[in-house]
Amino acid sequence: MIIDGIEEGRAVFANTVKYIKATLASNFGNFYAVAIASLLVDFLPMLPLQILLVNLLSDFPMIAIATDTVDKQELRRPKHYDVRDIALLATTLGIVSSVFDFIFFGLFYRLGAATLQTNWFIASILTELLFLFSIRSRGFFLKAKRASTVLIILSLSAAIATVAIPFTSIGRETFGFIEPVSSHMAWIFGLLICYFIITEIVKLLYYRFLVHET
Repeated sequence: MIIDGIEEGRAVFANTVKYIKATLASNFGNFYAVAIASLLVDFLPMLPLQILLVNLLSDFPMIAIATDTVDKQELRRPKHYDVRDIALLATTLGIVSSVFDFIFFGLFYRLGAATLQTNWFIASILTELLFLFSIRSRGFFLKAKRASTVLIILSLSAAIATVAIPFTSIGRETFGFIEPVSSHMAWIFGLLICYFIITEIVKLLYYRFLVHET
């Protein structure tokens, strides 16, 4: 009973740190990308209502982190709250996120405000969802313990809603989206794959060479 309680406490701690890292890195990347992009064009790269929707859909699966599984190596010994580790990893992976945000911006900004806003909306949320599944483990994501069912369901729900909303009348009339064209979606999904691969590589290199076990 005591051992189970200790493991549960370590799992709660690991998931808490996981949530903080995911939130900080995502917000870091999006904040700087949108702020800098706003200086480069004569229209808003994303409308205020669209930003609110991005936050809602990307944060929705975050509530399931508390139910997520934790790798056994995280439970072997007690961990300490390392602000340096959290800040450095969030900054490093946030920069990766910003780079891909600028790639999306460069691809679509010449096509008009509505096209950029719609495609960037889709890309922003899907990259954050992918990032969540990368950051949940220190190791290669395929070797990590399977994510909790709740986390998978909420993430899939958010992803489906993200892609579907621009095709609905509410998406067009309320949020100012347009229907994405197939070629743009192909670019988005291709870049999402590249983003996830690079994020995994950077994460593995970070934990291999920069992290200090605590």
